[in-house]
Amino acid sequence: MYDARQKIRLLEPIVMFLAYSRYRLCEESIEKFDPKICNQHLQECLTGVLCCYEELDGQESSAEPTIRELERRCFVECLYQVFNLGSPESFTRALSLPDYVRQDATFKLCFGLCLAFQQGNLYRVLMALPQLPHILCALAATKLQAIRRSLLQIFTHAYNNKQLTVPVPYLLRLLLIDGPAGLQDQCRHYGISLSADRKAVHFNKTDFNHNADLLKPQHERFVESKLKRIYLPEVLLLKKFN
Repeated sequence: MYDARQKIRLLEPIVMFLAYSRYRLCEESIEKFDPKICNQHLQECLTGVLCCYEELDGQESSAEPTIRELERRCFVECLYQVFNLGSPESFTRALSLPDYVRQDATFKLCFGLCLAFQQGNLYRVLMALPQLPHILCALAATKLQAIRRSLLQIFTHAYNNKQLTVPVPYLLRLLLIDGPAGLQDQCRHYGISLSADRKAVHFNKTDFNHNADLLKPQHERFVESKLKRIYLPEVLLLKKFN
């Protein structure tokens, strides 16, 4: 029977692998990759490792964790927050974590992102997301399509005017979209009109297609640039955090 510390050593790399897989394989067909199964396994492993952390916290006789173990926990706690973005349970957990986790710079960034999401401030969420390190940024990027849809839907009400348009460059920066073609795909999918010269978007709340399926997550350029700079085995084994 494994004790809590042994379980943590087993589960942490599994969590990292599943989190990376969730992003890396997001564009694959359902025959090759089922995101629901990956999500389920990731949630189960995260829950398991968090329970082990709590078990060790409650053991007065347990050995003091090493600096490396503390760093690993902070990163996994960050993953849990990002993966469960918008969940009241994860948000409540964040408020009750030990001080060393809550004071960790990366955790503060993740918590700020989650707080902004809870407050409905999607602008702050989108500005914070590219600041996350490698795997955290990749996992957060799988939430991007839902955030983009929500923001576009908000814009159909905020800019619902026959004379009013929103410049494409502004929307590209705001929505973290690489180029005009990506924005055009979003507009086409949700029934949003572009100006004749395709340099601006015309929002109309009656045109938005609420029945359109959410677009699949995709590889994002700002995430790929981060992942190119890392040595993956080192990151998945939690030997490097930034």
